[in-house]
Amino acid sequence: MSAVEITNLSKTFRDFFGRRRVKALDGLSLSVEPGEVFGLLGPNGSGKSTTFKIAVGLLRASDGSVTIQGAKPGTLSARKATGFLPEDSTLLPFLTAHETLKLHGALAGLSRRDAATKSEELLERLDLKHAAKRRVKGFSKGMQRRLGIASVLIADPDVFILDEPTSGLDPLGAVGVKELIAELRGKGKAILISSHLLGELENVCDRVAFLNKGKLLKQGTLEELLREHEVHQLRVSPPTPEAVQALEALAREKGLQVLSSGAPMRSLEAFYLSVLGDRDNA
Repeated sequence: MSAVEITNLSKTFRDFFGRRRVKALDGLSLSVEPGEVFGLLGPNGSGKSTTFKIAVGLLRASDGSVTIQGAKPGTLSARKATGFLPEDSTLLPFLTAHETLKLHGALAGLSRRDAATKSEELLERLDLKHAAKRRVKGFSKGMQRRLGIASVLIADPDVFILDEPTSGLDPLGAVGVKELIAELRGKGKAILISSHLLGELENVCDRVAFLNKGKLLKQGTLEELLREHEVHQLRVSPPTPEAVQALEALAREKGLQVLSSGAPMRSLEAFYLSVLGDRDNA
């Protein structure tokens, strides 16, 4: 059984008089398996957040269905199985970080002792231990986002629905969240995620789907969608000038066109981490 099953899902928003105004989703079908990270991609207004809100029972579908671990959204079993991180964190500003996590633990049915223990562990894991006794209203956006993620983690659900989880985070914080998502996948959790930063999804997703105006355009694994079969890339080391010239000459001799030749560039994220990744030296 799929952890998340979305079948012919449609949502039309109407005005006060019941007239149709916006069709946010139009026959969307996809599934997310246990131990899989599935990314939703698309411009603003493509239907990503609407899909998430229907999946967690905050909106009612106009047509089609969603199931979480076989249960309908909004039912007790579906709610217990799901951890939802909305695009904008909704934290109580007058609580401290530690109080926030203990509250979410209590709402998840944890005992007082277990909630306190898990709160300590998550504050350490999300690099918030130094701010455990500070009120949330004094947190930066990035700190609030990390606390929001910890609030979702404390219940240890089987399905995670994460809407822009790295919003407001610096590159080091974003990398930490991606590592956390990889850990959850390794534990067999199903993760449905969206982000405007395509590089982030490329690094963590097993499959992705492209939405536009509520319609599914393409879906598949990154291997299926991104592999360029029309060209071949060869990386050699050490790249001595003589060896490179010989390889280029051999390629032309075989009737191949050399489209590019030179030292590859690392990503900006990789360089940032090489310079600033060691927090002890920052």
